[in-house]
Amino acid sequence: MLIIFLLTILGAAFSFAIKGKRRDYAIAASGIFLALTVIYSVIRFHSGYTGGIISQETFNLASSIGIVFSTGVSGFSDALLILSAIVIFLSVIITEKGRYGESLYSYILITESGLFGILISRDFLFFYIFWEVVLIPVYFIVAQYGGMNKDSVSLKFFVYTHIGSVFLLLSIFTVYTFHYESTGVFTFEMGQLMVSTYFAKIPAFWMYFAFFGFLLAFLVKMPSFPVHSWLPDTYEAAPYPGTVILSGGLSIMGGYGLFGILMPVYRSMGTGILDILMALGIISLVYFSLSAMMQQSLKRMMAFASAAAMGFVTLSFGAGLVESGYQASLELAGGMFQIVAHGLIMALIFSTLYYIYKSTGHEATHSLGGIFREAPILSSFLLAGLLASLGLPGLAGFIGEFSILVGVFGAIGWFILIVIFAMIITASYHIWAAQKSLYGPYNERLGAIRDADRPTTVKLMGMLIVIFALGVVPNLIYGLLVTYIGGIL
Repeated sequence: MLIIFLLTILGAAFSFAIKGKRRDYAIAASGIFLALTVIYSVIRFHSGYTGGIISQETFNLASSIGIVFSTGVSGFSDALLILSAIVIFLSVIITEKGRYGESLYSYILITESGLFGILISRDFLFFYIFWEVVLIPVYFIVAQYGGMNKDSVSLKFFVYTHIGSVFLLLSIFTVYTFHYESTGVFTFEMGQLMVSTYFAKIPAFWMYFAFFGFLLAFLVKMPSFPVHSWLPDTYEAAPYPGTVILSGGLSIMGGYGLFGILMPVYRSMGTGILDILMALGIISLVYFSLSAMMQQSLKRMMAFASAAAMGFVTLSFGAGLVESGYQASLELAGGMFQIVAHGLIMALIFSTLYYIYKSTGHEATHSLGGIFREAPILSSFLLAGLLASLGLPGLAGFIGEFSILVGVFGAIGWFILIVIFAMIITASYHIWAAQKSLYGPYNERLGAIRDADRPTTVKLMGMLIVIFALGVVPNLIYGLLVTYIGGIL
């Protein structure tokens, strides 16, 4: 994995030196990284994985002050590595040569380097560096290639996420400092800092300050109510490759922060913090679902739908750590599975919307209408993505939501009725969007529109096959997640 990671960084850096063929290079590089990551996963995690972190490597840089480049991969981070590689590869191949400037492909590869770095770093200093590495190219993708109001929207995105990053850094230095006062040893190693027995020794104020900083940074990236206002504008203004990365890549960062960074110290959180997270998850589900229902733009609607799906993740994290035993395993594994399924589904939806927009010049429901008549293939892929997003059985979106819904009743009681209400709203606006934009009388003002050609069909079909496979055989990754939870709890 370390070799793949270094290749990713070198590939991103080398891409700036290539002119005229950056897209071809980006397709080859991201495709190779995806293949290597899948091969690594099959070898290391589907043959006797028993939990915990494997493939650990440590390189001392300045050990006297705790600066060590340390890497390691768990079953959960491995699933997210594959997801990030898929999302990046798709964001490259859906763009057509000449449609965007060539620097876009370099930005995408740098984003992939940052995501890989986050997911394999076991040292907080380098984790933070890669956390910031992701922010910079995504900002330029929106600011340079975005649509209306791209300057103000990209600045808003940068400020929001950077404020969360500042609190993340302050939290890291808080636990770093108190570890030195407690042991006399400087270290940024997650395995030594994120331990409940150590957290119990931190003064209460500073411990809760650290939790606040971590949670703020992670919830902004997911995003969660009420730190979400960057989301709809950024999704709408970003070019479609950027929207694919935002929905499938940045949500990885928030979800990994909860389940990969904070879960080992859940005993120190107390029920108060976990209750707040459950409340935020429920509020996010309802608020984002109602907001999505009011949107006319399909792109903006699915931005809110993406945030609503991540509300399930926040709810599952809080509820799973309040409970124990089989229910906790259902909720936590369901939440982690939801992150993976959500990334794949949103990548399919936004990719299909890109081709529909390119063919029709519209992405609002009232401007489309009946396009199934002229573009049955694209319409079918969008319908499949919408059905997966609402949680139709047999597709990946169902597994995580069902697992969470079955498990959380013991933690939230009759508040589950609110969750069910949000799910009904979710199903309603997904079906309404499909009926309004894809079926019914054809909008003749669109004229003759092109359907998906063979290469486009192959790209979208590949994503749909993965979503269907995980819906029918969820244990391809679900078992890894359950094993990871057992190793932590």
